[in-house]
Amino acid sequence: MLEAARQGALRRHETLRRYLDLLVKSEVLSVQLRDVGSVNLQQLYRVRSKRPKITVGLAVLRWHGLNWDVPETEMRKVSTDFEGLVRSAVFENLLMASLEDSLVHETYMDAKKGTGAASFVVAMLTTRKLDMPYILRRADEMHVGRALRLMFSRIMETASSRETEVSASVFFPVRSHFLNIARQYAQSGFWKLLDSKGAGELGLRIVESLTDYDIVMTAGKQLGVTG
Repeated sequence: MLEAARQGALRRHETLRRYLDLLVKSEVLSVQLRDVGSVNLQQLYRVRSKRPKITVGLAVLRWHGLNWDVPETEMRKVSTDFEGLVRSAVFENLLMASLEDSLVHETYMDAKKGTGAASFVVAMLTTRKLDMPYILRRADEMHVGRALRLMFSRIMETASSRETEVSASVFFPVRSHFLNIARQYAQSGFWKLLDSKGAGELGLRIVESLTDYDIVMTAGKQLGVTG
């Protein structure tokens, strides 16, 4: 608390309240209420763990806007650090991971257990602007950095292609949407991050097996231009 105040991280009471709520939801802190004769109950906090826990899974991707029917129970808790924690959000009493963290975890799970989530990840990478430095760093930490960079590259190759087996009514909206996002990455200089090799071999075979048709159709479904 003193260090946070010294650094100027906590400037308002509302900010402190949000951090405390996140720490309780992530099971880092526990809280007890005590009646001290005041209008508001006294809140006593105790440390439970040094590692925050957040929720990931296909249902969390659906919460972030994934345009697929997935089981609402397809969620799991994973450990994170405090950077991952402050990027999370509470929804229906669950602490949901950020979109970037969710995509990295699903890429990792597909590489490890063949969940088929790569298609969902491709759909979101194609249609949503992300915090690229953050997602690539997280991917490197989980040894799917090369796979995620390859996904971006495959999407760019597909969107830039002059030939496609997919209907123009699907291809051109996907192409236009992704190239607009890519321009924003390029203008910020973030696209250069894809030139680095990246860490880990996990998931490479899955990404290499994706066809142009797979990429366009999944992105098309995400955009709502195909069934």
